Amino acid sequence: MKLSSPDDARSNSRAFSIGEFLAWWEAGVFAALCLSIFLLGVGRVEFGTGGLSMSAWSVSRTTLGFWGLLKVISLIRHGRPEINWAALSYWAPLASFFAIVAASLLPDFHSAGDFRYLAFAVAHAVMIVDVFAASDRRRWLLQLMALAPVILVVRGLIDAPEVFKFRLDYRFDHPLDHANTAGYLLAMSIPLCLYVVQAGRGWRRWLAAVVCFGEVVALLLTYSRGAWLGLSAAMVFFAFITNRWKSFLAMLAVVAICLTGFPSLRERAFSVLRPLHDPALSDRLRIGHDAFRLGLEQPILGVGYGRGRLKDALRSRYNYTPSEHGPIWHTHNVYIELFAETGILGLGTFGWLMVSTLYRLLRSVLAEANSSRLLGVSLATSWVAAAVAGLGDIPFYHHEPRIFFFSLFALAHLTCPLAGKRVN
Repeated sequence: MKLSSPDDARSNSRAFSIGEFLAWWEAGVFAALCLSIFLLGVGRVEFGTGGLSMSAWSVSRTTLGFWGLLKVISLIRHGRPEINWAALSYWAPLASFFAIVAASLLPDFHSAGDFRYLAFAVAHAVMIVDVFAASDRRRWLLQLMALAPVILVVRGLIDAPEVFKFRLDYRFDHPLDHANTAGYLLAMSIPLCLYVVQAGRGWRRWLAAVVCFGEVVALLLTYSRGAWLGLSAAMVFFAFITNRWKSFLAMLAVVAICLTGFPSLRERAFSVLRPLHDPALSDRLRIGHDAFRLGLEQPILGVGYGRGRLKDALRSRYNYTPSEHGPIWHTHNVYIELFAETGILGLGTFGWLMVSTLYRLLRSVLAEANSSRLLGVSLATSWVAAAVAGLGDIPFYHHEPRIFFFSLFALAHLTCPLAGKRVN
């Protein structure tokens, strides 16, 4: 019988302690990411009058450092893990898009603020895939993305009840920075909430139904035409794929009642049929036309990614015109914007990202049945909402929809067959 020496006992104790410490560290990273996703549905939280606040963006950005250090320590202790090339192939479109965006800023990287935000968002997606790999954790991710935004709705309606005046100058936006920001986030969340309604049982199903109704009402009150268009296209897609028209018809009935009873909503909806008579739409069409011409002049890599680069390029076109001293924002169209800023390469790789993700989700739908199939359809529906809403706004220019968009991409990655085990 071989007796262990005191040195062996101390070594085993030390190894156990390090392993236990890293396990707690990983659990802390998981909790922090859950908090970040939860704050997507809460909005920025202020602490006192000292200017301290916490948001989904700030929590995710802080967590990135702890997650990266955890990965370095794990790499030192366990060595390089075996590479799953099939899973890595899923990241090729996103990696290519990010590389093209970076190349568009060369050689000096000036006005790179939006690129920095994009880099953190891509890192957020990588963290989500790594930390939420277990199926029970993925359920948390899905539930938070689907149901947490109801807190945002309640906060907005309580803190700014004037939105019930149903006037365009009282749009639902609080506590986010803009009504379009809220609209984009809600348009992506509602299809996931609909999945909980369809797959849930008992009180959970009724709770999800109430949440879904509240989110639809809040979405209408944002007056965000891009978000309306995105959700409308997504719901038609959902009903067509699943052949479940009851949810679509119920949502359509809510929308029809609101449009019939409130002229401001009706006028906003029908303004898209008369874009030249709407000052905001006509201005966006003009800027979009000029941005598209910029893309044609520099078709390979564009003028460089980000609002700052695009503004500088457009401003020279408005010299000695009535718009010379007016504010120049952006085109409110992700596809024209990317063409102007990153050229055909950036637009092409982003299109690859959008189409390949949808394709993988639909392929997983064909391979599954029952609730797993419904999950894939719901994720694809949310992805369609993001793609169509991009015709009216940019998902990467506001923190909350940016993080939601890349969390949705990560959840789709975890759901697709090549990424490993799927959500049960």
